[in-house]
Amino acid sequence: MSTAAETIARVRARLPATSENFWSDEDLVDAYNDALDEISDATELFEQSVVVKRRKWAVYTDLRGLLPTVALRVSAVWNMTTQGWIHPTTARELDQMAGRGWEKSNGTAQWWFMRGLWFLGAFPAPPDDMSPLKVYFSSMMPHVATAGGLASGLTSSPPMPPDCEAAIDSYMMSSLMADYKETTKAVELYREYQVHETTVTQSSERRMSRERTYRIGARR
Repeated sequence: MSTAAETIARVRARLPATSENFWSDEDLVDAYNDALDEISDATELFEQSVVVKRRKWAVYTDLRGLLPTVALRVSAVWNMTTQGWIHPTTARELDQMAGRGWEKSNGTAQWWFMRGLWFLGAFPAPPDDMSPLKVYFSSMMPHVATAGGLASGLTSSPPMPPDCEAAIDSYMMSSLMADYKETTKAVELYREYQVHETTVTQSSERRMSRERTYRIGARR
């Protein structure tokens, strides 16, 4: 994967020769960060994890303050006691499977679900054993910064599949050409980006397949 500085240099070389002074370095950095946002949101390929402590007999854990504000979706939960994944479910499915009083049950967590936007539920609730859970979540990729300028190299972007390069290039070119009032070219390049986005999404899905869960902050 190219560094941010290398990607920006490559994109600048593709821009029209007549536009040499039209875009500043900051414009290209902004386009690069916009591309990271677009790819992160569309493919959810950037994943992180956090260890979450639980309270005795508590079904729910408030994830506010535990996950970053750029988190998109909880994707999986690992039981650190049993050293195994616990299964995704919903509160409605638990009503049907375990009866209306399932929130009063306690034992080793076997199922997880999201209630509302930020509350992680684990069933059964912990009795005396309050071992933590490792929560995996997709999020927006961190932006690069221009500290030191392009000549010194930008902060490297996080590891991504090699086919992200083409997607980033196309998205940046589309955005920059739109700024240059080259609407037809911008649309053409965005369509090119969409093809590359599909490739990245498929690559990400092959890498790791999990049941779909609700996005943090999404309307239900």
